[in-house]
Amino acid sequence: MSSYPDLLCKGARLSQNKEIAAISAKNQQTRRGAGMTARTSRLPSPATRWVMPALVGYSFSVAPALTTLTAVLAVLAGAAPVGITIGIGELVDGLTSAIGQGLGTPAARECYRWVVLIVVLFFLTHITESARTALGRALGRRVTGRLSERVMMAASGPATIGHLEDPAYLGRIERARGNGTIDMPPGEAIFGFSTRASLWVSSIGSAALLTRVTWGLGLIVFAVFVVIHSRLVRNYRIAVIETVSQTTKLRRTSYLRDVPTTPGVAREVRLFGLAAFFRDAYQAEWRVNMMEVWQRRREHRLFVVIVVVVTGVTVASVFYYLGYRAATGGSTVGDLALGGLAVRALLQVLRADEDDLRIGFGSKAAAEAFAFPVVATPVGPDTDPWSAPVATISCEDLRFRYGGASGEVLHGIDLAIPAGQSLAVVGLNGAGKTTLARLIAGLDAPSGGCVRVGATPIEDANRQSWQRQVVAVFQDFGRYELTVRDNIAFGSLANADDEEGLRAVARQAGLLKIIEGLPKGWDTVMSSGFDGGVDASGGEWQRIAIARALFGLRHGARLLIMDEPAASLDARAEAQLYDTFHELTAGATTIAISHRFATVRKAERVVVLDNGQIVEDGTHEDLITADGRYAELFRLQAKRFEETPS
Repeated sequence: MSSYPDLLCKGARLSQNKEIAAISAKNQQTRRGAGMTARTSRLPSPATRWVMPALVGYSFSVAPALTTLTAVLAVLAGAAPVGITIGIGELVDGLTSAIGQGLGTPAARECYRWVVLIVVLFFLTHITESARTALGRALGRRVTGRLSERVMMAASGPATIGHLEDPAYLGRIERARGNGTIDMPPGEAIFGFSTRASLWVSSIGSAALLTRVTWGLGLIVFAVFVVIHSRLVRNYRIAVIETVSQTTKLRRTSYLRDVPTTPGVAREVRLFGLAAFFRDAYQAEWRVNMMEVWQRRREHRLFVVIVVVVTGVTVASVFYYLGYRAATGGSTVGDLALGGLAVRALLQVLRADEDDLRIGFGSKAAAEAFAFPVVATPVGPDTDPWSAPVATISCEDLRFRYGGASGEVLHGIDLAIPAGQSLAVVGLNGAGKTTLARLIAGLDAPSGGCVRVGATPIEDANRQSWQRQVVAVFQDFGRYELTVRDNIAFGSLANADDEEGLRAVARQAGLLKIIEGLPKGWDTVMSSGFDGGVDASGGEWQRIAIARALFGLRHGARLLIMDEPAASLDARAEAQLYDTFHELTAGATTIAISHRFATVRKAERVVVLDNGQIVEDGTHEDLITADGRYAELFRLQAKRFEETPS
């Protein structure tokens, strides 16, 4: 059975599913059905109407006990002040009757009872409000965490990664997290709603008390205050957004003001005589930006004057009417006191504060989060359709175009990589080397043609299981702020307890001595932001990434991709890596990508990519002998290291 928020946002989720498909089609240009279009230039925002009821229902589904207790406390925190108002009104009436009759009379004892009730309700108000605040924040964090998990799993669901490179999709993720003009995650709406619920319980109760004194008066005052409140909230939200916007604009203005006094550039400011330039630029931008601020301030002042006048006239009229009725015998003095306290409580309706921002912006973030589909956590091991040992990996007329690009990155690649072969892919920037590696790894779907492992094509049905067979060291490899053990064991998480294997791959990557010298050894967190943690250099991180890939290869991975694996290593470490690379990966199918032709010369086979096509294919010696593109680039790079005769 679907939950309330899922039913409410069904349309938004369907739209989101279509958007993911469109993004995939746009980024990957996959065309498997007629009439499919890629329209992702503008992602529609999910409807935020009635999101708050959905969010409350979701809270009950993820934390029923905590939500129920928070709701009860919110009602009690709002109802207790109403009880205090009733008690004070009755106490005043009782005192008028008890005056001059002595302390032991029934009228006096009745006053004592009302005093006790008022004191009890006073303590109850503060206790319930404190408890509601603590539990409301805890509930908000719980809701934010669960919705964050929902977004994370939905974004991680597709096997390809094209949607995570689409700015519109990434923007939707940020909005679902509550990141934006006002940082308000979904759970903040729950906390703000619990605060507002207490206030509205108190206000509605006070309006009812005022109506009890004079029928209809409470409804009129309540309606007037609600109208003012809605406009106040609207103005408050606009003012906050505009303030943030102006802050962003004024940040540049402040930059222009501070440049001449900034140590790093002060020398050039003086040498080039730029002080007057920055002064004039600062004055011009400051005046333009402040004109908008001044205009908003004038509008706000006028609105405040109107609110004060309307509120003052309303309150004065109510008190005059209540006083007139008490003076003419139409009501008691206790009714006058009760009505006055009720009006004072109703004035709380006019509040416009951060709770309104929490509800408004938090509910928008929740609407975005609800728009993501629910993705179930996989249970049990993945089925493995791949034969063992791994067969030839072949690319057949492989084509690829990135979303929005007019031309193809790869143009009809035909390439067969026998099992166990070490292949080097070289070429200039933009030749398509990394794109080819991503397609072979199953991280992208081709625009045309296919990638096969043996006779089995890599497609959506088996893409994730194939990815479990691949390990890689990409140029932008992951740097996890976790222990060094975790960072390496991620190569084969199911075998994380293989201590001997971890030490072996660390030794192969030239990392073992470094790890043994860390403050907590293998359990050292790789970030100085944690107690006992350390920051690693670029070269050390690259060695960790290499060890991670080797650990996966040690535990059954069938393909190793190395995309510029020595980019952060010094020349000696790079030479050592490539001298031992083929020994470390003996028997495995490997693809090494590099701009540096000399470092891949030991590969069994080299292919040269140029403008998305394979232009040469052979061993290093064969390609040098052929004196083609590879030989030209190889000599060009080698020449840089040759000594120039004097």
